[in-house]
Amino acid sequence: MKQLFKNGRTVSTIMFWVAFFMCLFVMYGLSTWLPKIMEGAGFELGSSLAFLVTLNLGAVSGAIVGGKLADRFGSKVVLVSFLVIGFAALTMLSFKPSMIMLYVLIAIAGGNTTGTQIVTNAYVSQFYPNEIRSTGVGWALGVGRIGGIIAPTFCGVLLDMKLSLQVNFLAFAIPCIIAAVAIWFIQEKSSNMAVSSKEKKLV
Repeated sequence: MKQLFKNGRTVSTIMFWVAFFMCLFVMYGLSTWLPKIMEGAGFELGSSLAFLVTLNLGAVSGAIVGGKLADRFGSKVVLVSFLVIGFAALTMLSFKPSMIMLYVLIAIAGGNTTGTQIVTNAYVSQFYPNEIRSTGVGWALGVGRIGGIIAPTFCGVLLDMKLSLQVNFLAFAIPCIIAAVAIWFIQEKSSNMAVSSKEKKLV
């Protein structure tokens, strides 16, 4: 584990942990409570469950598209962009748009939260050297799971307080921005990707 904080990797390791915590917080929170949130906003249970299906379909699409874009433009840029878009989508959901736009925004939210997490897993595995790669991914996911554990309880408390729809969705939107900032501060110059790039130039 000590190797995760050596050779200039300290800031990046901590930022990965923050990003994973926030992403899994949003992922598990939405997966658990989205139907209840939408039901509380006045939608029927059937529609609320359909929103959950849409969220997960968006997650599948987001993972595929995000992976392709990350291969082309780099994981860091794609992840920050996706998380900012996720923040915007979740914020717009709080204003109860039309039904069609509602489904579109939920799909976008799924693609830019759960889908983003899949790309983040790959980013971490590329960041660390081969000999500590599994340790880096394991610790990031382990810290992230804490967010996944806290989220359902936290969101349950919010719902029990009967706060507005805006507050409920902001509870998921704000972590997206925090995760985006954390990813932005990842220092790729200390990553295995930078070392591999230097080796290729030498060859």
